[in-house]
Amino acid sequence: MADAEVLALVRQHNKPFNAVGVGDYLAVKGIKKTAVQKALDSLAAAGKLTAKEFGKTKIYLPPQDGLEVLSKEELDAKKAELKALQAELAEEQKGLRETEEELRGWETSLTAEQLRKQVEELKAKAAAQATKLEGLSSGATLVTADERAAVEKAFVAAMDAWRKRRGIFRGIWDTISEGLEGKQADLFEEIGVDTDEAAGVSFGEISQLLPNPNKRRKV
Repeated sequence: MADAEVLALVRQHNKPFNAVGVGDYLAVKGIKKTAVQKALDSLAAAGKLTAKEFGKTKIYLPPQDGLEVLSKEELDAKKAELKALQAELAEEQKGLRETEEELRGWETSLTAEQLRKQVEELKAKAAAQATKLEGLSSGATLVTADERAAVEKAFVAAMDAWRKRRGIFRGIWDTISEGLEGKQADLFEEIGVDTDEAAGVSFGEISQLLPNPNKRRKV
């Protein structure tokens, strides 16, 4: 019975535990800490949990098979798309400024009749460029609205999952790492923790790709 309760608890929370932490959770069910320790060791021996020793402390980790992994390739593609749109937007802004400068130049050198004609032509040209610029500023791309919405929804969900997992891990690690010996980087490598830095990604930088990043971003 203790084995099943312990395994269910660790899987439910999906985080590393030591025997004391599991015992605290299961004390309300009348399971003693000695039974918890035996159950953890039994589950580790059966391969249902992974056990790692750090000095006098033993940490038990749940299996991670089948969990969704945030795709770095998808994030890189999104970042590349944003850079391309920014470059196109900058080019359109440059064209608009040149048109406005040309308009000011004609206003000072044409006759009244010529001025009216050129002004109308340049206004029409500026209006067309402003419309295109507005479309770029609003995020218009060569995909349908439904496709864009689906991509943004998936991206937001992935970023939310990433943010939550980072927060959960920080809370867990601060609790279980107290008193552990050795460098944090070495401990992470030993238990198989992949940090943002090790993966070469920045949560803060990628968060800027989110729609309304100032509202959504919570690092």
